[in-house]
Amino acid sequence: MVFRKIGSLVVSMITGIAAATLMSAAPAQNLPPRIKIGLSVALTGAGAAIGTTARVTSEMTAKEINAAGGMGGRQIDVVLADDAGDPTRAASEARRLVDSEKINVMIGPAIAAPALAAAPVLTGAKMLSFPFTGSTAINGTSYPYGFGMFYPSDAFVEGMVDFAVDKLGAKNIAVIADTGAQGKAAAETARTYIPKRGAKIVAMESAEYDSTDYTPQVLNMKRANPDVVIQITSVGVGGGYFYKATEEQNWNVRIVSQISSLFPDDIKKIAGARSYEAKRMFGLTTKSTTMCPGEDASKLAFVQFRNRLKAYAPNDWQKMQMALAPNYADVLNLIKAAVDATKTVDGPTLVNWILKNSASVKGISGNLTPTKDSPFLYHADVFAFTLRPDQVDANGLSVREGC
Repeated sequence: MVFRKIGSLVVSMITGIAAATLMSAAPAQNLPPRIKIGLSVALTGAGAAIGTTARVTSEMTAKEINAAGGMGGRQIDVVLADDAGDPTRAASEARRLVDSEKINVMIGPAIAAPALAAAPVLTGAKMLSFPFTGSTAINGTSYPYGFGMFYPSDAFVEGMVDFAVDKLGAKNIAVIADTGAQGKAAAETARTYIPKRGAKIVAMESAEYDSTDYTPQVLNMKRANPDVVIQITSVGVGGGYFYKATEEQNWNVRIVSQISSLFPDDIKKIAGARSYEAKRMFGLTTKSTTMCPGEDASKLAFVQFRNRLKAYAPNDWQKMQMALAPNYADVLNLIKAAVDATKTVDGPTLVNWILKNSASVKGISGNLTPTKDSPFLYHADVFAFTLRPDQVDANGLSVREGC
């Protein structure tokens, strides 16, 4: 009798342990043997400068994640696609990644038009996605399972206008924006926000994001005689050719640029090696890549990240757009945190976790602050401006304006 009771107890304990083991193992069954992260970028075309940055940073970060145990206990693979910055190609590459490569999460495409073209494919798959654009066309309708990897256009335009008015004393402002979705949204924000700040819009111009001739727009704006021009575009080509056109027309207007701090090498190739010496391009960037006098650079997350990137890719790192590289690392680390916590690659589940918990993930570029109403990883608290992004110290930091 005693033996039977003990035997029953043992059986009960074994059964309980087995059940607990199955319960703890069950979440892992929601994960594939390896997690595939799609990376859609322009390795060719006007946006190719971003492509190398995205590829190298993602490869390094994936290697670091795998060395630390992977995501949810699974190793990860980055599956690359060259969308060339073209909407049609971006849509077809998204379909290939989803249907043939069987990816579980998508990073990219970059630039609003390719990102929006790929959206139906990714939405149909209910896939967690991170398009690299600030266009407010990225929302709960176009990307119900997505988050913009940039800061939203309404926030950065307001930041640029505030800088023009508060720091440069602008009363009359001209605006030039590209014709992409981000540029159009940014232009509309400028149209309504500039008057709210007590300034006057004296000219509104537009150009294709890969335009190489800004002469007509520059002549129109020059006649309007603004104190400051605000420029919004998606690639360094636009920043370079616009500045070159102002030089050719002997117009030394001050420019508050969305792009000049992000692509200084590209702009110098087009506008000339001394283009930044005039100190009239005030470029929007992040606090993480700039420094005020007296700060301890060794403690900055960007500096530590840059050192790892230099060691990982000694032949490629100098070709990269270093101000944008941390965004790709931040995204992969955010995905890791979400998969670790939920033990799934289910898009809706990951989205819900990110909306509730993103603040717990430390970003290199700044705080991660996506919300349901503004599904972008970064917002105005990360902004800074710099005049000489072409001059960086040994840590890759430029001087922040307004310290």
